[in-house]
Amino acid sequence: MIKSILHVTMVLIMAAILLLACSGNTDDDSEKGAIRQMTDQVADEMVHKMRSPIDKARAARDQGEEHIDELEDAVEDTEETE
Repeated sequence: MIKSILHVTMVLIMAAILLLACSGNTDDDSEKGAIRQMTDQVADEMVHKMRSPIDKARAARDQGEEHIDELEDAVEDTEETE
């Protein structure tokens, strides 16, 4: 009788330990992963939105410099022909 109670108790303890060990925080990890993904996505969008006007300004500056160079070349050509 004592042996059977001891065996049942041991089985219950082992079952409880196994259940606790197997019930890791897998849901929390997946939520953190989803939150991390959303954070990364939002950060990428913000970087894109911040860099877009800067890139456009650089392109406009480069275009203006090219135009100035063309004008200077044209002025030099007209001075040489005179």
